[in-house]
Amino acid sequence: MSEKKDSNELLNFLMIIIGLLFLIMAIMQFLVWADIYTPSWAVDAAVLSIFGARATISLLLGFWCLVSGIGMFKEEEYAMGMGLVVLSIMGASGIMTMIGWVGGSFDVAYWPNYIIIVATIVGVIGFFWLLFTYKRYD
Repeated sequence: MSEKKDSNELLNFLMIIIGLLFLIMAIMQFLVWADIYTPSWAVDAAVLSIFGARATISLLLGFWCLVSGIGMFKEEEYAMGMGLVVLSIMGASGIMTMIGWVGGSFDVAYWPNYIIIVATIVGVIGFFWLLFTYKRYD
């Protein structure tokens, strides 16, 4: 009798939730970039111009994080590899963003900053978790 493999449901749920949050963040960034919605603090055109590139990255990261989280629930082999890539990108980009905050650019009232913090923590811990438990996907 074959034993059913069991993935880490917490990591799967976190990846799905973070994927959805990145998609929401991407939509908001596209709205700012398209000048449909402009936050009161973004008065400089140079500030508004970066939202298009950030929205594209958030959209792709959110979509693939969502696909990977759903695939890992089904114990799909592609999901483990995709999860490693998505989690490493989340961790690396989040760490680089946090290094930029050291100079004082962290805004407590800007809610996407908290998504980045959570995504960085999940990205780093989840990456190593998948790396050490890869045998379950064989």
